[in-house]
Amino acid sequence: MRSIAIPAIFLAGALVSRFILAHAPERLRVDLAQPLTVATTWGAFGAWLWIVLACTLALAFVPYVRGLRGVAPSRAATLWACTLSLAAACAWAPLFSSDVYAYAAYGEMARVGLDPYAHLTQASTDPILAAAQWQWSGSFPVCVYGEAFVALAQALTSITHAFGTLAVLDAFRLLSCLALLACAALLSSISTRAAWFLALNPITLWIAAEGHNDTIALAVVLTGFVVARTYAAFGSAIVAAAALIKLPALGAAAAFAIDATIARVRAVPVLAGTALGTALACVGSFALIAGVRNDLAPHGHYQPLASVQALGIPCAVLSALVVLARLRAFATRFDRWCVLALALWIAVPNPYAWYSLWLLAPSAFTTDARVRSAALAVAGASFLRYLPDAVAVPHGVASIALGLCALAAFIPLVL
Repeated sequence: MRSIAIPAIFLAGALVSRFILAHAPERLRVDLAQPLTVATTWGAFGAWLWIVLACTLALAFVPYVRGLRGVAPSRAATLWACTLSLAAACAWAPLFSSDVYAYAAYGEMARVGLDPYAHLTQASTDPILAAAQWQWSGSFPVCVYGEAFVALAQALTSITHAFGTLAVLDAFRLLSCLALLACAALLSSISTRAAWFLALNPITLWIAAEGHNDTIALAVVLTGFVVARTYAAFGSAIVAAAALIKLPALGAAAAFAIDATIARVRAVPVLAGTALGTALACVGSFALIAGVRNDLAPHGHYQPLASVQALGIPCAVLSALVVLARLRAFATRFDRWCVLALALWIAVPNPYAWYSLWLLAPSAFTTDARVRSAALAVAGASFLRYLPDAVAVPHGVASIALGLCALAAFIPLVL
């Protein structure tokens, strides 16, 4: 029963969402005409669609939690439930993130000989680039991902661009879903309960259905950890080299190396592998570093939304110190690493939901229920970050309310 409850809820929510979308206001017809519909500054109508998704995720959370209790789910049940749930989640419309358009644009730019680490300032006639420019209000951001992801994006667009823009976008979404299934399979080789914790989390399923590349980077990192159980140097190198897809992998590699040093368990091969993987990531990131320095940094601006920082820097610093002060309240070293990661989360001014994958994955192995509860709460609070994009940028009381929700997610740590 628990293997079909979550996909059934997602499918029911998708049907409701599509019914509401069919009655969209006339002013949104141009948005609906895009290859893949994304709710962007839709006001009250966007809020209603967000509420439908929020209710769907909340309902799916019930069988998700039940699956974590009692007898551990089997590997087959976990993968089956994840596959069905992803299929149902992909039936949703609209999406609430435009990232998949940017991914397609980076792949297309690389395919036609343009630099994805530089702003495309002129209007393009290329259908993929034009769709991304329209979706991002004229100019999509420069690429902030590693060259391995750019190469992967180039390969995907090369294979699918002849079938139209929607086929390219769907290819990235399919790849993200397959990566989440790979994460579930890798985790289930260690613990089927941990696999269920990550892969059947409703927010995780939604993240994959939207096509975010965090699932791809995380699958490579988990591959490295599994390999490291037998070949420490090789596995740790894979973990660090995953930064060629997305930079948070370096955080996982650093934690692995420091923990091995503290525990004095296979420290030398882990440090050697981490150094090698980090060197590879650095060598393959010159274009990324140049793009961030020349294009992203000069045009960036600080605007914290739906985060603890939205309550003010002093509040964020105090909150992080309170969390860090609780480190000794947790018995195992691994639990304390996860608490440290939660404290670092407060340093993120815009905690998008897909970032929470990097918290949920290690939290699947914690022994303290408070840490797991806090990770789940933080992931849930990160879902609020969709609201400013789907509805409108909050101000005043609304911004404070979202910030307080983000802060409340850390309550389990101080109980």
